[in-house]
Parts: sequence; C-alpha cells; structure tokens
Amino acid sequence: MVKVISWLLIGWCGVVANAASHTFFVGTTDISVNKYTGNTEIIHRFTSHDVEALLSDRHNLRISADSERYLALLKEYVEQRFWLMGLDNERLKIGWIGIDPGINDTYIYQEISGRTSLLGLTVHHQLLTDFFPKQNNRLNYQSLKIQGSLLFDQKTNQLIIVN
Repeated sequence: MVKVISWLLIGWCGVVANAASHTFFVGTTDISVNKYTGNTEIIHRFTSHDVEALLSDRHNLRISADSERYLALLKEYVEQRFWLMGLDNERLKIGWIGIDPGINDTYIYQEISGRTSLLGLTVHHQLLTDFFPKQNNRLNYQSLKIQGSLLFDQKTNQLIIVN
C-alpha cells in the first residue's frame, strides 16, 4: 500500500511540475473597433506566471499579482513596450482601463477614444519578447473595413497594419 501511495505522489508531483513550467511563450493582443462607442479597444492576454517572473526579475524583488505595486509596475512596463503610431508617425494616446491578474492568464485593457480606423497604424509590440527569447505574440485586429493578424517575436517588434 505504501508503494502505491508513493508512486501516486511521485506521479502527481510530475504532473504539477509540468503544469508549473512550460516550454511555449505566447501572448495575444486583440485590437478592435467598437462600432457602438467609436473607440478602439485593446486587450492583451499573457500567462500570469510569465508576467510575474518578468516583473520580479526586472525589479529584483518577489512580487505578487494582487499588490498595488504589481499593477503599477505592469502598467509602466506595458506603456514602455507597446504603442501605436498614426500615419503622421506620432504616437497615439492610449488610455489605460485596467488589469485583471488571474491565476492562469493576465488580461490588460486599454482604449483609444474616438478612433475607428486601424489601416496604416504602426504597431510597436515588445511585450515579454525582451525577456523570454522564445516569446511569440499574436496581434489580431478588426475594424469595420479590415481584419487580420500580425506576429511579433524577439526579432520583429514593429509592423504596420495593412490589408
């Protein structure tokens, strides 16, 4: 009986270890025009553990997702590593909505007021690719006239939305 329990515990620990560490690093950003509000909505989704590791390492401290410091550091990081530029090569003002740090995934919400066109926007997306060499970010975009996807990684951090 002790052998059976020991083997079950060893197997369970292996499953937990595999779940806690992963070999893929993927983030998703959705940019869409809300036809009812006339605003462009931006939602980023990343693995919570990866975000915590990044912030802890960058600031040389152990930080938990439920602290105000975590939220402030993540906001600062996102604003430094993600932006959009218009056709005039000026950065667009992206409003901050908030962060939803979940157990598995962290969601970050932003918005551009009064923007309904995505065509020709330059996207600078360097979230987590500066920390995890294998990080890949997919950006999905959709407006009334265009839709598509862009892929960002450590070598590609700036692309233009065309259709």
